[in-house]
Amino acid sequence: MMKTAAAIVFLFALTACATKPADENDVPSLVPPPDAAAAAPNPASDARLAEMQTSMTELLERIDVLNARIARLESSSSSPQETRVAQAPPRAVEPAPRAIEPVPPPASTHVTAPVSGPLQNAAIADSYRGALILYGKGRMAEARTVLQQVFDADPSGELADNALYWIGETYYAGGDYTNAMRVYERVTKEYPEQNKAPDAMLKIGLTFVKTGDLGMARKTFDEIVRRYPYSTAASSAKLELKRVKY
Repeated sequence: MMKTAAAIVFLFALTACATKPADENDVPSLVPPPDAAAAAPNPASDARLAEMQTSMTELLERIDVLNARIARLESSSSSPQETRVAQAPPRAVEPAPRAIEPVPPPASTHVTAPVSGPLQNAAIADSYRGALILYGKGRMAEARTVLQQVFDADPSGELADNALYWIGETYYAGGDYTNAMRVYERVTKEYPEQNKAPDAMLKIGLTFVKTGDLGMARKTFDEIVRRYPYSTAASSAKLELKRVKY
């Protein structure tokens, strides 16, 4: 009898345990762990992102150089230009025995000076900005026309090498590598000490890569590192030397 009672008590305890609500921690979660939800890394996407970041860095550095030059141009044009008016020296009045009819003065004594100096530089800078905006919108032919006007206005000015370089860029963007190469070479030969010379040489190397002349491309990249070791173009040239299979 005692054994039977003990068995009943044991069964009752088992039933109570079976009907007890499960603890929240025991309930399997329907939300996948973060590691399972995360997508596997895509090597191609990572490489593309690195390339875009490199291009953005180069673009920002070029913009910094451009902004510095434009700031100098605008600061030099902040004071109004004085226009000198040519005036004839005063004539001595001599007594005359008889009245002399007065000579009528010229219609205008104001001399308009041609636009030059700081005002001309500011106008060139404005045109240059407009050309870059056209380039950014993909209007290459229009951008090239304005850039040519900027270059022709002052071939020895601060923006001459920049204008010539971007003329080459309009050709390069359109796949006209022959004309692009011709313009880039002008930048490196006519403005070897200006800031766009390293960039132009880098684009010459990239043009050789586009046209399949990898030997000349490697030679050009090596030359950039030798001539302009501290430039952004030299850093890009080193990457190209590692990337391109020669």
